[in-house]
Amino acid sequence: MGSFTGQLSHVLFSSPLWRWSPWALVGAAFLGFAFLTLLLGLYNYFLHPVANIRGPFLAAVSPLYLVRSVWSRRLNQDIQALHRKYGRVVRIAPNELSFSSERAMRDVHNPVVSDAFTKKGTSEDLILRLVFSSTNLLTVDDEESHKRLRSALQPAFTAKAIREQQEITQFHVQKTLDSLLAAAENPNQTISLTHELNKYVWGNVGHLSFGEPVSEEQLAHHERSKDIHAVVAPLLEYFQYLTSMPMVGTFVRLVVAGMRTMFGFSGNILGKAQLQRRIARQDGQKNFLVAILGSKESAGLSTDEIHSNMLLLLMGGYDSSAVTLSAAFYHLLTHPEHYKRLQTELRGAFSSTDEVASGNLLQLPVLNACLKETLRLVPPFNGHGSHRIAARDVVVDGVKVPAGTLLSTDMYTMQRDPECWAFPEEYRPERWLNEFNGAGTPFEKDVTSTWRPFALGHRGCIGREMAMHSLRMAIATIVHACDMKMVNTDFVWDRDAGNHYMWHDYDIKVTVSKA
Repeated sequence: MGSFTGQLSHVLFSSPLWRWSPWALVGAAFLGFAFLTLLLGLYNYFLHPVANIRGPFLAAVSPLYLVRSVWSRRLNQDIQALHRKYGRVVRIAPNELSFSSERAMRDVHNPVVSDAFTKKGTSEDLILRLVFSSTNLLTVDDEESHKRLRSALQPAFTAKAIREQQEITQFHVQKTLDSLLAAAENPNQTISLTHELNKYVWGNVGHLSFGEPVSEEQLAHHERSKDIHAVVAPLLEYFQYLTSMPMVGTFVRLVVAGMRTMFGFSGNILGKAQLQRRIARQDGQKNFLVAILGSKESAGLSTDEIHSNMLLLLMGGYDSSAVTLSAAFYHLLTHPEHYKRLQTELRGAFSSTDEVASGNLLQLPVLNACLKETLRLVPPFNGHGSHRIAARDVVVDGVKVPAGTLLSTDMYTMQRDPECWAFPEEYRPERWLNEFNGAGTPFEKDVTSTWRPFALGHRGCIGREMAMHSLRMAIATIVHACDMKMVNTDFVWDRDAGNHYMWHDYDIKVTVSKA
C-alpha cells in the first residue's frame, strides 16, 4: 500500500500542472469558466425549451438583462419596452417568460388546475426567505395551507371589520391634517408631503393591526431595510437563476436565509417579544391581531405563523398604500385642473372637512376615478415580483410553456397597453366617469378589465377594501381642507421614480395653504 501511494504521489506532483505558476492556474481556471459559460449561453440560446420565444439576446443567454434592469431601478419600463417590441409574451431571462395580457393573468393566478404553478425557486421565494422567518399568506406554497391561512385572516377584512375600525383611520387622518395645517401657517414653508403621508399610513396600518400605533422609529427601520433590499435585489435575480441548478440551488437558499439572520430585517420592525406584549394588552379591542387570534385554534396557527402574518400585514399594507398616496397627490398636483375638480366635488358633498369621515366616499365618482387612474399608472408592485414556476407543461394565453419555466404577468404593461387604453401613458381620470367613457368618446373602447393592480384570484390582495377605504379617507380629507402647490416640479414620476419589485426614490415636496 505504501509503495502504491508513493508512486501515486510521484505521478501527481511530478505532473507539469504542479509546475505552473499561480497566475497560470488562475488563467486556466478563468478560461475553463469562460468556456463553460459560452457553452451554457449557446445552449440557452439555441436548445433551451423556451428558445422559440423571442426576446433580447442578453436575456436569452444569461440573467444579466434582469440583473441590470433591477440594478438600474427601471424594471417596469424595461419590461414594458420589451413587450412593445416583441408582443404579449417575451423571454426576459434564459428560463423566464413575461406575459402582458388579462388572459395570461387568469391562466397563471387563477388556474383551472390548482397545482399547475408553484412559488418554490422564484426570486419572490428568495425575497420572502430574506424577510420572513415563518410561513405566511404570501410565502405559503401549497393550496391547502394557503386556504387555511386566508380563512384565519379573512375576519380582519370584512365590511363589518372596516366599520368597526373607522375611528382609527379617522384619528390618523386628522393627525396628518393637523400637521399639514400647521405647515400652512407659513405658506412659504416647503414640506415633504411624502413623509407626512408615510407617517399616516404607518401609524394607521400599525394601529389597525395591533390596537395601537407602531413607532416612527420602527418605520425608519423598515425604510432602511427597503434600501438594503434595493441593493440586494440584483443579486437575488442572479441567485434565482442559480436555484434551478442541482445542489447549487440548495446552497443559495441557505445563503439567503443566512442573510436574513445577519441583517435582522424583520426583528427591528416587529420583534416576537413585542408581539407577545401586544397580544397581552389587547383588552377586547377590535383589530387585525384580535381577528387572527380568534382563528388561531381553528386554523392551527403557530406563534411564529402569527408573527409572520402580522409582519406581512404591517409591511405589505404600508408599502402599497404609501406609494399609492404619494403617486395620487403627485398626479393631482401636476394636473391642477383635476385637483380643483376633485375639491369641487368634495365641497359639494361636505360642508365641512369634519363631515368627510362619516360620508359615503364610495359614491363620489371623481374621487374614485382619481384613485383608480393612479393605480392604473402606478401599480404598487411589479408583476415580475410575483412570478410562478410551471409545475407541469401548461398553456398560458395560447402559448405552450414547458414544466420548470418561470413566468409572470406584468400589470404595469397591461395597464398602459395602447390596445386596451386610450392615451395609455397619460393621467386621464375622466376615463372612469360615465359621462366621458360612453359611445363616441375617446375612452369607449378602454378594456377596463385589464385594470389589475391587486392581481386576481384567491391569491389577490386580501386587504384591498381596507386599503382603498384608508386611501379615499386621506385624499378626500386633505384635498377638502388644503390647497397645495408642488415645489419640486422638475421631478417626473415615470422618469425619476426608481422601481424594481417596489417603487423607490420619490419625494413629493409642497407648500400648503388653507383652502
